[in-house]
Order: sequence, then structure tokens, then C-alpha cells
Amino acid sequence: MSEGENIVELRVSEECCPQDDSSGSVVLWVFPDGAKVNKGDFIAEFMMDKVTLELESPATGILKIELEPEVEARRGDLVALIYT
Repeated sequence: MSEGENIVELRVSEECCPQDDSSGSVVLWVFPDGAKVNKGDFIAEFMMDKVTLELESPATGILKIELEPEVEARRGDLVALIYT
């Protein structure tokens, strides 16, 4: 990380996992690790209980994928970092 660079976390939201005991997984990353993304870009698909939700980038910057596809995740788990 460079001086002056900020990191924005993308975590599994309550919308993705509304129950404390529910879980899901990323089924598709639209952008590869290291790609430049813009705030609001559709960057991944998250599936829970056969429902697919679109995950949007919370900021403009460089995407660092932290959660590989098909790995189970719960609310609050880290999905990706955006280096702004």
C-alpha cells in the first residue's frame, strides 16, 4: 500500500445473508483480481439459497479479491478490498 492510499472493504451484507446462521458464496467474479473498478460497478455474483445477488464496488480503485468462488461466507465476512 502506498502512502496516502486508502482501503475500502467489501463485506457480506445483511442483504446477502439476512439470518445470522445463513451463508452463501461468490459464484462469479466479473472483474479479475487487480482490475480497476468504479464505484457502483457490478463486480461479483453472490448466491444464497438459490438466489443470486449482484455485488457492487463501494469505491473506485483497484480490486483485491479476498473470497474465492464457491467458498462459504457469512454476514460480515470479507469479500474484497478496493485500494483507492
